[in-house]
Amino acid sequence: MRTNFKKWLLIIGISLLVIAIIVIFLYNNAQKPYKKAEEIAVGQLQEKTPLSRVDDVYIYNSTTTYYTGTGQDESGQNVAVWLAKDGKSEPVVSPLEKGVTEEKAWALFREEADTADILSLTLGMEGKTPVWLFTFKDDSGRLNYYYLSFKDGTWWKKVENI
Repeated sequence: MRTNFKKWLLIIGISLLVIAIIVIFLYNNAQKPYKKAEEIAVGQLQEKTPLSRVDDVYIYNSTTTYYTGTGQDESGQNVAVWLAKDGKSEPVVSPLEKGVTEEKAWALFREEADTADILSLTLGMEGKTPVWLFTFKDDSGRLNYYYLSFKDGTWWKKVENI
């Protein structure tokens, strides 16, 4: 009786280990494209913009894909830079103190939708407007997008209940 119990524990233990290894493998493979895109974004931001140090990088997909980075320029000033992936336009550079920081954006969002389950926060560009994009699920589980203006912290656009 005792040997049967040990066999079942061993079978269950090995099965759980195999499942854990498969899940880790799948997760790592799913992250590879994003990590590669992030590496490309950092390289492009360092090569084509005044950023000498990149602190945060965001990949923003809309009608145009933007690589957005925050960090320091050559003079040591903290800046945000928006670079179109296609390279057809000049980078947009803005000092961070003249815009809404990520921390301030979070605070403004919490005032607007305190109980929301935030999926992501991305700094990007809509047309010629730099925005923070909040992707989140509301209390009923519906997907929502809120756009906060980087320049003045006003709610630029809301797409709700998708």
